[in-house]
Amino acid sequence: MPKSRIFSKLILLGAFFMTLSVVGQVTYSDTFSSVSYGNNDGSNSFSGNWVETNETTSPSGGRILINSNQLRFQNMDNRSIARSLDLSAAVSATLTLDFNRTNGNESILVQLWDGSSYNTVATLAGSGSVNYNLAANEMSAASSIRFITGSGNWGSSETIFVDNVLFTAIVSPAISIDDVTVDEAAGTATFTATHVGLNAAGPFTVNYQTADITATAGSDYTAILGGVLNFNGTVGDTEQITVSITDDAIFEASETYSIQLTGTSDPSVDISNTGTGTITDNEVVLGNTPLTLFREFDGYMDYTSTAGTLRTQPNTGNPCAITTASSNTLSAPIPAGATIEAAYLYWSHSGANMDSQVTFEGNTVDGNVAYTTSILGLSFYGFFSDVTSIVQGLPNPSTNVYDFSGLTIDNTGNYCSYNVVLGGWALMIFYSDTSLPASTINLYQGFDGNQNSSSTFSLSGFYAIGSAGSKTTALSWEGDQTLANNESLQFTTPLSGTNLLVGDGDNDGITANNPFNSTHFDNTVLPNVNNTASHGVDLDTYDVSAFILPGETSATTQVNVGQDYVIMNAVVLKVPSNLITGRVFEDVNYGGGAGRNYVAASGVGVSGATVELYDSVGTLVDTQTTDASGIYVFAGMVNGTYSVRVVNETVTSSRPGGAGCGDCFPIQTFRTDYIASTIIERPNEVGGADPTATDPGTGVLAGAQSVGSVTIANEGAAGLDFGFNFNTIVNTNIDGQGSLEQFIINSNELGETGLDIVANAIFDPGSGEDTSIFMIPPTGDALGRTADVNYTGSYFTITLTAGDQFSKITGDNTHIDGRTQTAYSGDTNSGTAGAGGTNVGVGAIALPNFERPEIQIYEREGDPITIEGNNFVLSNTAVYSDARSAVLVDGGTASLYSNFIGVGADGLATANLDHGIEIKDGTMLIDGNYITLNKDAGILVDGGTTTIIQDNHITTNGDSPCDDNIQIFNGSGITIQRNLIEAATGLGIDSDGISGNLTITENTITTSGQDGGTCGGDIENAGIRLHGDNSSITNNIITANGGAGIVVAGGNTSGNLISQNSIYANGTTVDALGIDIDNSNGIGDGVTLNENGYTDNGPNGSLNFPIITAAYMSGSNLVIKGWARPGATIEVFLTDINEGTATAGDNQLGFSTDYGEGQTYLGTVVEGSGADLDAGSSSYTDVDGNTDNTNRFHFSFAIPPMATMGDFITATATLGNSTSEFSPMSILKVQTVITNRKITYRVNQN
Repeated sequence: MPKSRIFSKLILLGAFFMTLSVVGQVTYSDTFSSVSYGNNDGSNSFSGNWVETNETTSPSGGRILINSNQLRFQNMDNRSIARSLDLSAAVSATLTLDFNRTNGNESILVQLWDGSSYNTVATLAGSGSVNYNLAANEMSAASSIRFITGSGNWGSSETIFVDNVLFTAIVSPAISIDDVTVDEAAGTATFTATHVGLNAAGPFTVNYQTADITATAGSDYTAILGGVLNFNGTVGDTEQITVSITDDAIFEASETYSIQLTGTSDPSVDISNTGTGTITDNEVVLGNTPLTLFREFDGYMDYTSTAGTLRTQPNTGNPCAITTASSNTLSAPIPAGATIEAAYLYWSHSGANMDSQVTFEGNTVDGNVAYTTSILGLSFYGFFSDVTSIVQGLPNPSTNVYDFSGLTIDNTGNYCSYNVVLGGWALMIFYSDTSLPASTINLYQGFDGNQNSSSTFSLSGFYAIGSAGSKTTALSWEGDQTLANNESLQFTTPLSGTNLLVGDGDNDGITANNPFNSTHFDNTVLPNVNNTASHGVDLDTYDVSAFILPGETSATTQVNVGQDYVIMNAVVLKVPSNLITGRVFEDVNYGGGAGRNYVAASGVGVSGATVELYDSVGTLVDTQTTDASGIYVFAGMVNGTYSVRVVNETVTSSRPGGAGCGDCFPIQTFRTDYIASTIIERPNEVGGADPTATDPGTGVLAGAQSVGSVTIANEGAAGLDFGFNFNTIVNTNIDGQGSLEQFIINSNELGETGLDIVANAIFDPGSGEDTSIFMIPPTGDALGRTADVNYTGSYFTITLTAGDQFSKITGDNTHIDGRTQTAYSGDTNSGTAGAGGTNVGVGAIALPNFERPEIQIYEREGDPITIEGNNFVLSNTAVYSDARSAVLVDGGTASLYSNFIGVGADGLATANLDHGIEIKDGTMLIDGNYITLNKDAGILVDGGTTTIIQDNHITTNGDSPCDDNIQIFNGSGITIQRNLIEAATGLGIDSDGISGNLTITENTITTSGQDGGTCGGDIENAGIRLHGDNSSITNNIITANGGAGIVVAGGNTSGNLISQNSIYANGTTVDALGIDIDNSNGIGDGVTLNENGYTDNGPNGSLNFPIITAAYMSGSNLVIKGWARPGATIEVFLTDINEGTATAGDNQLGFSTDYGEGQTYLGTVVEGSGADLDAGSSSYTDVDGNTDNTNRFHFSFAIPPMATMGDFITATATLGNSTSEFSPMSILKVQTVITNRKITYRVNQN
């Protein structure tokens, strides 16, 4: 029979619309058209094949199979079949299918996976169709359909057919995130986010964050807020999310958190999917565990304890009766003002399932360690948890009533009938107080259930200085008062022998030896605590002072148990002992001078530092490691003299990056001795015992840098502190501890958070500035240290020999500042170099004084200071070398202040380097430096985004004709201002080949061209050679250079403004112009005559200079007339001949008159402006060949005070910021119609 006659088929047609969204329809279909469980008849494929349960797995055999192009079910008791599909991109989805029961009365359930279980959505009985709209939790990457029997006891011939299984999904672009399960020891969990559904319109971003489910961010994993994923818009693109997992020590069930998608740049993308992360626990439950030493406390220490039971009656009553909560106070008080060092909570219970979580003082507490033991097939569990923070947070831990609840106890079955119901808790608190005697306390811990056995616990490594306060405590579970066979607690010392510990309950040592008798006991306090109703819990503290004699060095507690099943959990032993303790701290913000103690320094304790104890003959006695507060403790030594040493290489910085920096190395700033029971501070050993030495490794006392001396006699020596700093430089070594190189390494690796170095006598380092603290000892050192061998009596020299080089400066905010040495040891290198105080530029701005520094740095192979980091500062040093550069800027941002570059600290020539400063990349400020005697250039700019050169004296650089004071080959944002630039062998400023955009202002540029030789056929002797476009040269004094003042060259350029400069007396070697527009692209080609037309080529477009036809005084006004290009800005100057700095003919260059130079600026007018009294134009030609047909101008303005009749004037024209050469010289006269030279002109007909 045709299928169309058996089945009534349903076709679902739908429409889905979403504004501004990209959506589409996909189908997952199986029409069972072939005998295969892998048919995919829709637009998309299922995630896998049909999977049978309790069946043959064959599509052609068994009770579930494919027959007649349908899925047949026959006699399907206890069988099922399922298939998965990915609906994570679905906005909505519908399931349709057809069914037909051909025999019997059984039914089949249609189920869909909802994320946690299968949910029944339809029952197939009889014949018909299913049409079901899926719920949101049924659409995921793990969607699944399952057919399972809906009835029981199928007959062998009962049959149901299913056909045309079809999922129709409306999909959009979507992001699907997988679920990830990791063990908490994995370190990270990596989720994959996948673009599913449809392609997006283009690339898009998705924001994500983590969220707690049962896991807690901060303790179980590291939260992510504001994460961003970048997708390319194509289906299948994946991005990964990595979450850091915390491996804690808590016993806990698996915990979960989620990855939530919080936003997207493409609203059409569905981001409703979430990923679930599961963290599985990796803690191990320890079996029957003998007690071992868990922790040793040494110091001015004591402890107290309390306990409670959740049983309410003894074995002689109802041994199964329990309660839900218990409370108690401490058996001994804690002194007021004492510091809680540790608090440990123990609990134990009967039951087959452990309860590792309880409530203590209203807080949920998880077990850090779990134990188990058993007897007669019955299990018992014990737990330990560090509750120090809870106890520390109590207003008064001494008087507090401690509350305990939330423990599950099995008091049924054999636990009850065998009288072994157990549920109880104990608390031990360890505290310190300077009023206490020095003591050693050992805590032993385990979970050891035994009958008829013996255990011993020994305390050694102490030297008893008395007996008062000696005590021992035993914590055990399940001891019965009614069972006392062969039980005892014994305490043995070499001098006192063996003694029984008695007094708790009926344990008198005479009529009964029954220490495990469900008693809470403490006879170290008055009145004694002796609670015999602590059912199943034994916490007994015994005064053993009568059994400890001075000079004892060991003690043993022996535990003997007999018929009674006893679970030993903890034993504590305390004995007064000799003690040495102190703190290793970082003086983060030390600013120089005498070292500071922990309080004055606001010190930060250094954890993990190695501290060694040596006896009087230098033998290593003990090694300790500082705790989280930087505290170390040595205890148990005999009376005598000792050396306490801090291994410097183990001292880490508290600054960001410090914990993981294996190359960071501090110097000592402070230490102490202990002499005659008194702490003696030693603040003067800055740099350690020998500032030039490096502290050796562990186990070596000889040559150690940080050693304190202690003489101890029956006492505790506290406060033996050591301070360290990571910024201080105490020697001139090439590298190693206390060197400049070590400071650079430290600064590269350590962050600046919290850094705010204290002010010195000269300046106050800013917050976050990682400033070098130079503390190198000079002759007569104020701290009494031996003078550094490289101190000359005036300054210190740090010399890098061949093959040595400082590390590149890659960290941020590094400041190498020589002023810190001056602040400490004084101005030992007094005096100045260079031309400090000289006025420069038209504005007569005074240069700073160039003070001689106390630190000089010399490297034989060049580039001693290489910069790649941000916000670097080099200040008040002298830097020079025999090759390459003194300072190389390879990236980042840097500033150089008040340095001598190219010479030593005395300002004299000492080396042979190429460039004083070389800039390849980054941002640079060169301010207030004395830069001289560098071979190729004082400053080479060959890159970078911003370079500012200001307030420097740049002089006498170069040793050949091609060498300059400043060479500019590349870079952008270059400003040169307020400098004295003089005596270059070649050019003062050379910008040969650059694209332009220089700013040169308020400088004095003089005496360039000292060599006089040729460079590529040219004599380079100009003040400035300018190439490129759009530069600005303003307000400079440019004088007495061997060639032209300014040469504008480089081909067809424009936009180079030359304005209001004082240019005079140039051409000292050979006659030259003040401004030379050089069309030959050389170093000056003489006068560029005016030409007719407006499209001239060449530098600055070879703009025509103005022609002045008349210049005279009329009353109080100065009148000038002539020709200039339309709209030209005309600047008028008095010439250098007029001012007496040059003589007539110096700038004639073979023509009829002198051209320029303009020394004194008189004023500015603009052709064609409202002030221009002549709107006409005409042509002109003069005897030198200057010619043009252009606009005339006529201006009348107030006579400048410096202008008088008979003065010689010149002018420049600027158009579109392109400036011309100076015009031919003119003479100021009284009002006549007279020109200064022979000019013929023609008035335009218009």
